[in-house]
Amino acid sequence: MKITSNNLTQSYEREAPFPEQHSHIKPYEELNLMDSFLFETVTEKPENAIVVAKPIIERATGRRVQKLVVHPQKDLKGINISTHGIRMDVYTEEVVATHSGNEVTCVYDIEPNNYYDKDLPRRNRYYQSMIDSKLLPSGEPYKNLPDMYSIWLLPYDPFGDNRMIYTVKNTVAENNQIVYNDGVTKIFLYTRGTVGGSKELKQLLDFMEHSTRENAVDSELSDIMDIVDTTKSDPKERGRYMGIMGIIDYEKRDSYNEGIELGRSEGIQTGIIQGTIITCKSLKQDMEATKSHIMTQFNLTNEKADEYINLYW
Repeated sequence: MKITSNNLTQSYEREAPFPEQHSHIKPYEELNLMDSFLFETVTEKPENAIVVAKPIIERATGRRVQKLVVHPQKDLKGINISTHGIRMDVYTEEVVATHSGNEVTCVYDIEPNNYYDKDLPRRNRYYQSMIDSKLLPSGEPYKNLPDMYSIWLLPYDPFGDNRMIYTVKNTVAENNQIVYNDGVTKIFLYTRGTVGGSKELKQLLDFMEHSTRENAVDSELSDIMDIVDTTKSDPKERGRYMGIMGIIDYEKRDSYNEGIELGRSEGIQTGIIQGTIITCKSLKQDMEATKSHIMTQFNLTNEKADEYINLYW
């Protein structure tokens, strides 16, 4: 069905009222770099993407990088039409000049992820495999496969240790002193973490979640803030954001009403609870907040709420 203002209004009037607290659209002026729309828009131009990517890479890895080549929002297709493709937010290659041209020595995948993802380790594994499959030309020896860093920026604690940085590498289970160097490093940055990390990393993470001039406390962050300000002052980007959010708001309402109808048709509470969980997840509420909500709204025990969350999250 073609979406128009008239049929949207008619649809809302026919269906059960959608809770107004769920239809809130974040004002364009309040977007931060952890919000996918602003991050993707800011890094659309390669020259801007380098300004953003370089301090993230250096503060997360502790490495000083020289020449970066950035491929913003790079799409990688699956090996055939039946396999999953991926879309990376910022894919970056570190290159060095050689007699035969530029050689890629390391790749970085930077992924701000503003919603809770319980399958994040497996998602990271799939991203890594897709990236690796494109890095080694036919006939090249495996030693030429570049090192890889995947860097995830998260507003939630993925491992529950309150660390601002978690660095994950493969090890030998029987003896973690044995070096297993496959060239892969996975880094998870928790924007609200307080343990570990450097002062500069903490400043970066604060800025990512609260992208304001006051939090642009050094020259690198100030340069990024200049790009953010320019982006936010562009009326075309504002219009594009409002258009996208309007469609998302419609889909939230639709999923809410689907849940209500499911509950009615089955004559049981489960359908409504499922619809509530789907709506909360689509609104990017975290899992614990959703669990607390359904426990209160439907008078559920902790154990029963866990059952519903495990089924429908």
